[in-house]
Amino acid sequence: MVVRVISFDCYGTLFDWLYSIRGVLEYLVKRDVVDEFFECEQKELSSFKPYSTILRRCLRELLENHGIGYEERYGDALVLGFAKSPPFPDTIPGLELLKEKGYRLAIISNTEHKLIDITLTGIRELFDWIITAEDTGYYKPSLEAFRKAYKIMGVDLSQVIHVSAYPYYDLEPARKLGVKTIMVNRYGYKWNPSINSLEEIIEYV
Repeated sequence: MVVRVISFDCYGTLFDWLYSIRGVLEYLVKRDVVDEFFECEQKELSSFKPYSTILRRCLRELLENHGIGYEERYGDALVLGFAKSPPFPDTIPGLELLKEKGYRLAIISNTEHKLIDITLTGIRELFDWIITAEDTGYYKPSLEAFRKAYKIMGVDLSQVIHVSAYPYYDLEPARKLGVKTIMVNRYGYKWNPSINSLEEIIEYV
């Protein structure tokens, strides 16, 4: 069946959240502790709470582990820094190309609307749907996060391709639901098919 809808993971796929998060953490701790931070973040995704709460909790835990007192202004810096993550260089040209070709675009993201609205400033109109964990009550890689997202969208799964940089969080669960998948190679993971730029998606649809 013809592909009509392309859904995307947002952070790490379209926007460089590692750049933003790492920058704030290095400023506060004075060394690279991003892996330690994400160990906490992954544990917190087991049950739903606002993503901004997760960011603050994990920052507090990280700073305490390194003997640094947590202050709300540090949490603000992380939350707003995350929300203002820059797009990868290929993100806007790739999205605009797909939109010009008539595809309906969606985001399925482990975040909340007040943050992703900041992230998408200037390009929000490119997307037909923005689905967050606030909408589904589940965090990826839960299959329910995808089931509920696609139910909200009201789309035929045979007409969807899901695009992400993360096999574990996105591509594996989407594939289990019968959704076609493509990996954008941001971090060297292995997946087939894999592309290096969003503009290459057009070759698969």
